[in-house]
Amino acid sequence: MRSQAESFTDFIHNADTVIFSGAMGTELQRRGYATALPLWSATANLDVPDLVQKIHDDYFDAGADVAITNTFRTAIRAFRKSGRESEARDALKKSVAIALDSKKKSGRQVFVGGSFAPLEDCYRPDLVPGEIELRREHEVHAAWLAEAGVDFLLPETINAGLEAQIMAETASETGLPFIISFVVDSDGRLLDGTPLPEAVQRTELPGRVGISLNCRPIDTMDRAFQKLLTHYDGVIGLYPNGAGHAHDDLGWCIEDHDDGIQDFVGSALKWKSAGAKIIGGCCGTTPDYIRALHRELKKPSGDGQFPLASSYAAAARIWY
Repeated sequence: MRSQAESFTDFIHNADTVIFSGAMGTELQRRGYATALPLWSATANLDVPDLVQKIHDDYFDAGADVAITNTFRTAIRAFRKSGRESEARDALKKSVAIALDSKKKSGRQVFVGGSFAPLEDCYRPDLVPGEIELRREHEVHAAWLAEAGVDFLLPETINAGLEAQIMAETASETGLPFIISFVVDSDGRLLDGTPLPEAVQRTELPGRVGISLNCRPIDTMDRAFQKLLTHYDGVIGLYPNGAGHAHDDLGWCIEDHDDGIQDFVGSALKWKSAGAKIIGGCCGTTPDYIRALHRELKKPSGDGQFPLASSYAAAARIWY
């Protein structure tokens, strides 16, 4: 019998378009759960598991092919900062179990990716710990996710070259496929200054099935994606932020814009035409974003084009 890891690897390479789910942390906040740093969304796995599951269900119902576990802040370090270190693994295991249950309920071929994040702030490369700490703590988190039963690993929102390399190594060591996702500036560099081509090269390890960019505004993604295309010809993913902005206490300040989803989908069509395979949403996105993505990216029209794709394909040729 084929393993789920093998099935995911085949799926990611053979699919025309793969839709990741949207945000979990900001969606919990939008639905009334009080997120706060340093644990942000992680405690929801223990406090309101039914709400976490409802969000996963809603993303699958909206057309997502992949659910991302609510494990972004379940590392021991994050729980230690709140004096709750002993709860870290329980929060992670619960999160994975919830996502796997939603997968089972979906009734179709979908997958669960195990998220793990930088040990410190995603936007503060100056806080990245030393190599020994990075290796020790990421090894634990990656192993926990693999043991809990995820289909693939998603080291994501990575801002520094050294941490990217170590997260890729620890993901590779589990034997699961992994997609690695970077936080970049508009010049196509990780926030510590590492050029994107270097980050691509340093994370080229057994099991890597794709590279993604996430947690940045659409216009930043546009410019960085252009540079990634010139240095990497494998599976590329993009899951930018929706409406709102980062907040020091809440993690995210939610804003609603009437044209937010339209702009988001327009950019997604352009990215697809230019070669992106994975599209999803990060902070500030909702099931409505994913539903709109599914409607426009997965429904061919009579001439074989995707709805609205012709105009965006022309735009993409000009843009690139």
